[in-house]
Amino acid sequence: MIGKSIPRVDAYEKVTGRAQFTDDMAPKNCLVAKVYHATIGNGIVTSIDTSEAEALPGVVKVVTFKDVPEHCYPTPGHPWSVELAHQDIADRNLLTGRVRYYGDDIAAVVAEDEVTAARALKLIKVEYEEYPVEIHPRKSMYGSQHPIHLDKKDNVLARSNFFIGNVEQGLKDSDMVIKRSYKTPIVQHCHIENPISYAYMEKGRIVVVTSTQIPHIVRRVIGQALGIPWGKVRVIKPYIGGGFGNKQDVLYEPLNAFLTTLVGGRPVKLDVTREETFCNTRTRHSIEYDLTAGVDKSGHLIAKDMLAISNQGAYASHGHAIAANGLTAWRLQYACPNIKGEAYTVYTNCPTAGAMRAYGIPQAAFAIECFMDDIAKELNMDPLEFRRRNLIQGYYQDAYLKPIAANTNGIFECLEKGAAHIHWEEKRKAYANQTGDIRRGVGMSLFSYKTGVWPISLEIAGARLVLNQDGSMQLSLGATEIGQGADTVFSQMAAET
Repeated sequence: MIGKSIPRVDAYEKVTGRAQFTDDMAPKNCLVAKVYHATIGNGIVTSIDTSEAEALPGVVKVVTFKDVPEHCYPTPGHPWSVELAHQDIADRNLLTGRVRYYGDDIAAVVAEDEVTAARALKLIKVEYEEYPVEIHPRKSMYGSQHPIHLDKKDNVLARSNFFIGNVEQGLKDSDMVIKRSYKTPIVQHCHIENPISYAYMEKGRIVVVTSTQIPHIVRRVIGQALGIPWGKVRVIKPYIGGGFGNKQDVLYEPLNAFLTTLVGGRPVKLDVTREETFCNTRTRHSIEYDLTAGVDKSGHLIAKDMLAISNQGAYASHGHAIAANGLTAWRLQYACPNIKGEAYTVYTNCPTAGAMRAYGIPQAAFAIECFMDDIAKELNMDPLEFRRRNLIQGYYQDAYLKPIAANTNGIFECLEKGAAHIHWEEKRKAYANQTGDIRRGVGMSLFSYKTGVWPISLEIAGARLVLNQDGSMQLSLGATEIGQGADTVFSQMAAET
């Protein structure tokens, strides 16, 4: 079965419209929950009045940060560890009176319908004590009078570094030293289906049906957030309308689970709007890079240094794993005897950054490849030739990688075929010495991407095959089908087994 092209196992249901997504499965009598978001970027709530909202006909329940459990919990889609060093940072509550970004969650309304819930939000009156807002990580990392989280006085969530050889001496020994700075923007995933869940109680258990990439982790985090045994929670994952990493975070499922317990276990639906998805779920990290390299006259790297400063936003989410993963690419893609890397992940009063496709590598690749082009330009060397001279070769190891090796997997052949395919040399000559506002160009870049984030974070994987009485097999595993074909591929693997 492996290697054969077969129809996707979910294709028929999706193309015929029979696939059931979360909203399709929600009971018609669902109550509707909406969240009241802060209208300042940094500060504390000094007073909150929900009396008018509670008096509105059709409103079932209004809760504020004063009414929720005080358990702090983490949200990223990482397995839990009994070792503190491998545990994600728990810095979030269901609702909060300490506003850390514009849109932070202060209160929630449960009503009979969406219109009533939206009207009730407008009746909530909140007063604040505002603090200065800091959205720039380079400034935020020096701390402030009002730290975003009290246990991080300098607003630095985490930092890491590595050293190979002697970078300072290597730069002194180089024929040329080049320095550049680059910055990547905040990006949102923009999946078709906004995050949505509904929750109800059944036989003493909380059941949450949610559009998520991590149902098992959602179950655990709900237990942590509510302070209840994980076995008291069941999570159901229907088909998902896109995720791209945004739904690899626990979003509003814990709050939704809590709300159903307040209304007698009736089903409560919490459907996030597109505006809320942009502001209140997750984004790709904006990262600033300061890069320095020393080269000899022949175009070989002698030393290189990276400083990465990652804008985490208001809460930890996947946190430092993103910036740290980029440091790995700095080490492994281009060989160099002297390498230094340093990364900081910094809290700011921005929306929370989390996982997004390729997990920190797009940011690092942008900076690294722009830098390689800039170095080649300073050397008056073909960028392709500069990369040929500096790429790692064969099974490459360094002091941090052993006993594992990085295999180049035909990268040099890829360069040659790519150059031939796009007529690299011909276009480089044809496009040289152009003038005017509009010019043609030709470019190329590489990137280094590995699966997993070990040794930065703990990761596990497993699968279970059950033989049924009729000879069929039942496959259970943690991979979530979000369009990449996992259900089909793993079915093929099981059949081959």
